[in-house]
Amino acid sequence: MTNLLFPTDFSINSTVALDWVRLFAHKTGATITLLHVYQPMIPDTTLPTIGDPGIGLVASQGIEDISRQQLNNLAAKLQAEGLTVNIEWRIGSVDDSILETANERSADLIVMGRSELNTFFDRLAGSAVTDVAGDAKCPVLIVPVVPEGHVIRPVQVHKIAYAMQAQTTQAQVTFQTESLVSAFDAELVVLTEDQLKDAKADLIVMQLYPQSGFLDNLFHPNHTSALIGKSEVPLLVYHEKK
Repeated sequence: MTNLLFPTDFSINSTVALDWVRLFAHKTGATITLLHVYQPMIPDTTLPTIGDPGIGLVASQGIEDISRQQLNNLAAKLQAEGLTVNIEWRIGSVDDSILETANERSADLIVMGRSELNTFFDRLAGSAVTDVAGDAKCPVLIVPVVPEGHVIRPVQVHKIAYAMQAQTTQAQVTFQTESLVSAFDAELVVLTEDQLKDAKADLIVMQLYPQSGFLDNLFHPNHTSALIGKSEVPLLVYHEKK
């Protein structure tokens, strides 16, 4: 692994995932690309002043400046820890910008935080995670935010659980886990979906298989794929080569 992409909105979702970024970068020596996708406010043209831009435009510019500074500060913090860091600041659709940056930077891994999707804004972020996990050409590590009152899991990889599916071959399991087991000196267990909840693993690895259509999804639902939105354990998603 040489290039690691970390999209951040500076929320608690991305803060939790940042510790996993640190872990993987320190273990592999990968370069981290920090990405912030800025979505500008619509200027309030109903509140102009003579000779000045509208209040909404001023506020939008201020938020843009703050987000750039936050990204620079985060990069400096990681660099002070001995990590190699690049910065990408973009305007546009969150999921499209993530996928474009991953392709341009030849990312080997994308790391994203995922909340419990309790609010409208959480569901927007959750949709971006799901879309990126489904469309990325490289693996995606999805890190869930621990609900308030729950025990925080240590950021470690001592035990890896592979989510075995009917289509999965032993060669895929080996290819997708061999470097992880070696890098972290971890234990690997290969489990079926019903065994995962009792695995007590630090990381779950799975292959994402595309459904052929609505009826296929209706009559042959992929319950393992549902882990993307519900797993309480960090989930590393691989994809079929297109």
